[in-house]
Amino acid sequence: MKTRTLGAALAIAMLSGLLVASPAQARDGVTSGRTQRPSGGNGYARATVDFVSRTKVVFRNILVRDLCPGDNLPVKARIVWKYTTGSWLTGSWRKDTNGCADEGSKFANVTLSRSRAISAVTLELCVYNKKSDFYCVNTTMRYNQYVHPGR
Repeated sequence: MKTRTLGAALAIAMLSGLLVASPAQARDGVTSGRTQRPSGGNGYARATVDFVSRTKVVFRNILVRDLCPGDNLPVKARIVWKYTTGSWLTGSWRKDTNGCADEGSKFANVTLSRSRAISAVTLELCVYNKKSDFYCVNTTMRYNQYVHPGR
């Protein structure tokens, strides 16, 4: 009887742990996007987003890729984040200058740790039309589950 009760209690505890999702499982994931210009010279950017707390997020497996047909101009992307106050800030640019035939440029993980709560993040992806003129889009927006539970 003791063994059966202990087994049932253990099963319930395990099941409870599986059924209750922690905040880290809720809104983390991949943010990605690409430009859609009919003239060609498009780009693609991707990163895996991992919110650690209200004020900290890690970007992993960052990829910036120039897509064919090539135009001999680079593609660039940067991290963009929004504070709960509504203000937006941006990180430094990461570029793929290897041309469209390669697999893109991969970058080291980036940890964004701030004193204020980070509400949401995205990547801004830009392709050049000319040397000084570029076209930009934002990738999928990811919301911080520690700030926006259930969103």
